[in-house]
Amino acid sequence: MNEAPDPEELARQGIEMLNAEGDARAAATAKTFFKPDEKVAFYGVRTSRVRQIESELFKTVRRAWTLPEAMEFCDILVRNPYLEAKALGLLLLARYKKSFRPGLLKTAKSWLSASQCGNWATTDSVCPWIIAPLLERFPDLVPELKRWTSSGSLWLRRAAAVSLIPLARRGKHLEAAYGVARSLLADNEDLIHKATGWLLREAGKTNSARLESFLLRQGSRIPRTTLRYAIERFPEAKRKSILRRTKETRSVNETDEHR
Repeated sequence: MNEAPDPEELARQGIEMLNAEGDARAAATAKTFFKPDEKVAFYGVRTSRVRQIESELFKTVRRAWTLPEAMEFCDILVRNPYLEAKALGLLLLARYKKSFRPGLLKTAKSWLSASQCGNWATTDSVCPWIIAPLLERFPDLVPELKRWTSSGSLWLRRAAAVSLIPLARRGKHLEAAYGVARSLLADNEDLIHKATGWLLREAGKTNSARLESFLLRQGSRIPRTTLRYAIERFPEAKRKSILRRTKETRSVNETDEHR
């Protein structure tokens, strides 16, 4: 039986496979989805193919590797400037979610704060694949995540919201979700407005009355982009009513209503 490659060797193989399948036109198109100040690079490989490559690589190590090797592999690739390489590392690490330990949150935080995930796409991959499973296994980590809302790092602030989305849409950690949303309402960044609205929309899936109450209580504090994202699933008449009432009212500093 052939010996399984170590993390450095498997990362090299992955990069070679991505580079071999790169498409300059697809790479140029991908860049148009990002702001000019977001430093992103692409091979031009479709997401479906990145997943296939990850699956092929995982088959060579599935019987030999444990969490430490997967973390080392991911740490190598998340530092690569190409977004497909970052995704490759995160996808393979996510395979080991049943073995995740609390200390992984500190590692994820370092990736985000050091801008190794310095774009919305990679941040939005770290959140559901790595951080959300951590929060589900270790709920005591949620207060640490909530503190990210006051970080100077745009990506940590966005991650505070996006990491809770897979849980909030199932009715879990709603108190934390609304708390994070409230903390981010005064943020000036458009990417935070959108992430906050996304979180609120998903939190409203299991209790739309609570979402409506939160929106009306916060009133004009809510950025309009956030609000429009949050109310997407309400009927049209309800959307128009909330838009009008939140524009007219002044915000109040109250906790959202428990129902």
